[in-house]
Amino acid sequence: MKPLIGICANYLSDDTAGLAAGIGAKNQEWQMLADDYIVAIERAGGVPVILPITSEVETLDPLLEKLDGILFSGGSDIDPNLYGEYPKFGLGYIEPKRDMHELKLARKVLSEMDIPVLGICRGMQLLNVATGGKIYQDLASQKPEGINHSVPKAIRHHSFHPVQIESGSILNSIFQSEELKVNSFHHQAVKELGQGFTPTMIAPDGIIEGMEWEAQNRFVVAVQWHPEMMEGQVDTVRPIFNAFVEASKLNAQVIALVPSEETIA
Repeated sequence: MKPLIGICANYLSDDTAGLAAGIGAKNQEWQMLADDYIVAIERAGGVPVILPITSEVETLDPLLEKLDGILFSGGSDIDPNLYGEYPKFGLGYIEPKRDMHELKLARKVLSEMDIPVLGICRGMQLLNVATGGKIYQDLASQKPEGINHSVPKAIRHHSFHPVQIESGSILNSIFQSEELKVNSFHHQAVKELGQGFTPTMIAPDGIIEGMEWEAQNRFVVAVQWHPEMMEGQVDTVRPIFNAFVEASKLNAQVIALVPSEETIA
């Protein structure tokens, strides 16, 4: 049985996307997701399910009960007020509605559920903030001595820099290597790790490019780069989706073996 993988959607509070595509009306808000995420999960053997941003996260409870894994996707910047800071110069576009929804969702998934979790770019930052961590609001102004991690006009699958992978980590076992070349489309990054996470992938300038849950009995992995953009062109990044979907499949099998209350009755 193929595992159901929930993927968080982007939320846009303005009408730009709809009007530009000729399918929307003025002042109409939008929820959407890049096709790369869908394709990567499907190729790995999972069934992608787009999760909407809702006013109450409890609205998703009936759906969450059926999910075997969840992917926190990329997107807009995170409101610095949520990690105890005021806005700094360089902070980009934020969507407070998405921030609040996903923070509640992340905390619920991490503390009340046992399904595998994968975070990508903003998704990694979101998981970090949800567990008490902080992020750089803008690397260009806060870490000017570092490398450029955001080249907006770059080919999406092009590798910009290598990352060192911590020996013995989940990411190390996934890629079977202590170094990997990755793309780079982020101007924010983890500054202080959230509780329960450990850094396992580091860029040449010291920026954390990957982290994972310290409890080794659960798949909770996040990367700052975009493997979904590379998956179709670069074979070396495919294992992360294979591992995530496989962990979700095993989780689904375990749940299927546990008798329900109705069965016991």
